[in-house]
Amino acid sequence: MKEKPSRNRIWNQLKKKYRFVIINDDSLEERVSLRLTKTNMISLSFLFSLVFFIISFLIIVYSPLKEHLPGKSSEKVQKTLMSLTLKSDSLERALNIRDLYLNNIEAIIKGDSLNFNNYNDTINSLSDSEIEFTVSKEDSLLRAKVESEDQSSIALQTNKDTKYFLFYPPLDGMISDSYSLEKNHFATDIVAKKGTKIKSIMEGSVIISSWNPETGYVIGIQHANNYISFYKHCSRLLKKTGDIVSLGEYIAIIGNTGELSTGPHLHLELWQNGTPLNPENYISF
Repeated sequence: MKEKPSRNRIWNQLKKKYRFVIINDDSLEERVSLRLTKTNMISLSFLFSLVFFIISFLIIVYSPLKEHLPGKSSEKVQKTLMSLTLKSDSLERALNIRDLYLNNIEAIIKGDSLNFNNYNDTINSLSDSEIEFTVSKEDSLLRAKVESEDQSSIALQTNKDTKYFLFYPPLDGMISDSYSLEKNHFATDIVAKKGTKIKSIMEGSVIISSWNPETGYVIGIQHANNYISFYKHCSRLLKKTGDIVSLGEYIAIIGNTGELSTGPHLHLELWQNGTPLNPENYISF
């Protein structure tokens, strides 16, 4: 029985009305008059707090003010960071693909087996399907055929059937050292005056025009019927790789470049299908 009067007393206190009045201080005229209960005051306070929270939230989220909050950055900065992240990821993948390509090229040259264990992510990015890199029988046969036809290998069999060609003399001079298989000298050395221009012994296309420490300035020309001529120890090259030259056209100037040169001369080599030939058998010096 005591609890019921106590509850009624609390409820009556909440329902008790109060008057909120605004009066003109000079004339004592009543301007605003509001009758409120404690329940109304609590409800209005809650409503005001809710409206204030919503307005503050909207200002922070949808106005530039959010950029000044700790841990927040502008949309432009976020887009820039995202773009840089994507570019760095793409660059990393590109570098992995390049390393993978170079390693596989080196493995193919050395005849080693291909290994992709360290580049699983790169392999997945190259193709969605499963990729197998096993050595097939056809691949082995092709590799053996290519190695047997390697142009850099020296075949000492000179009785190979070839069509006989006569070539134009590269310059006027005196032979200082002849072709010799026993001495591993696969060329004819010709001595001439300083500044003498070297001519192409036959029409063809320039496949090499460069310099190396041993033979100095070198120019190589691919001719018909798989003939290749090399002109070494030049002092200057007049043609570049890819040029087409005609019979007797000037291609270089005699010189003394390279560690293997002992004086101004032309070191002339003639090859066919990977076999060195004696230039004196084809050229009338």
